[in-house]
Amino acid sequence: MKIITYTLTLFLVLTASFLQAQVGIGNSSPESTLDISASNASSPSNKDGILIPRINAFPTTNPGSEQNGMLVFLTTAIGTDDVGFYYWDNPNTRWVGIGAEEWKFGTNATGDKLIYATRAKLTGTDMVITDDGRIGFGTSDPIERFEFKGPGDNDIQITSANPNPPNLIFYNTGGSLAAPTNLANNGEIGALIVKTHDGNNIVENGGFRFYMDGIATPGSSPSKFVITTTPQGSNTQQQRISVRSNGNVGFSEQNPTATLHVRAGTASANSAPLKFTSGTKLATPEAGAMEYDGNRLYFTPESNIRQVLLKGYEQTATLNFPNIGNKDSEDLTVSVPGASMGDNCSCSPYGGLEVGLVWNCFINASNKVTIRVTNIKGGNINPSSRNWKVSVYN
Repeated sequence: MKIITYTLTLFLVLTASFLQAQVGIGNSSPESTLDISASNASSPSNKDGILIPRINAFPTTNPGSEQNGMLVFLTTAIGTDDVGFYYWDNPNTRWVGIGAEEWKFGTNATGDKLIYATRAKLTGTDMVITDDGRIGFGTSDPIERFEFKGPGDNDIQITSANPNPPNLIFYNTGGSLAAPTNLANNGEIGALIVKTHDGNNIVENGGFRFYMDGIATPGSSPSKFVITTTPQGSNTQQQRISVRSNGNVGFSEQNPTATLHVRAGTASANSAPLKFTSGTKLATPEAGAMEYDGNRLYFTPESNIRQVLLKGYEQTATLNFPNIGNKDSEDLTVSVPGASMGDNCSCSPYGGLEVGLVWNCFINASNKVTIRVTNIKGGNINPSSRNWKVSVYN
């Protein structure tokens, strides 16, 4: 009889609730379609709550439109789908995690806590933000504040569709971000740096760097631009090009003192300060132009007047002329590579000749200059051995 009474009472309660379209469990005044109260709000039981259907894997056959919004609890992580609540999103035909649809919490191999993009990870590419604010694309353990890492195309493109073009801006300041001030004397403003692996370590081997050229003061912020590369047999960068605040440009000169300042040459091959490549002269000469056609060097000091710069050769030799009789002369030959018949030449002894002797020189064969010394005084004169300088121009 009691069973019948309880059943009838429950039936009446549920019927009344359905008629009201509200169900209260643990309370007699439901405030929603389903209102469940804890056994004790201040001190709840460990069984106060709702158990959503628990599954170890998603169904092999997707639910349909009738199940759109159906809720389950995944008890076993599957791929990037961690343990947690999921609902069926029928329009997109996929299970969606509640509270972490795209970004989830995780930890990388070095123990840094982070959040990661689940769909990117499914395709094999990490996209993470660590708890200390580092962002990684293609890596879960970024070294720098922003890091792009991958085996293939890692280009970065900045696109603009209006008259204001894209800009890559480096801003560095002394003091702090909240209270900026001028940088230290010659402080580095920013840089584009390249790195590679030398077989042992990752090394920094070049870059484009911007510095203060002195110190900034109100209304004055002088700067300089430097390009560095690393020479063969070294991992230490060297400054190759420097553009100072006054416009002076130095090639391997850190402190250019002219509009164009080129390093000094050395005896080593390929180290000349300046070298022209043979080319074709301008059809119409241009004032200020210097040209080289492989045979002659030209300079145009004013419009339409191209001049050939003298091409010369020099040689120094020690000559010991024999005894020279009255009104007689003696010839000795000096080898001057590059000398040709018809070229002009000049020569002079170091320290002068004995009184009564005069000299001249001429080219009588390719690469040969003859020096002739004549006795115009009378009597024999025996010149001392001395050095002679020979110059040839064409």
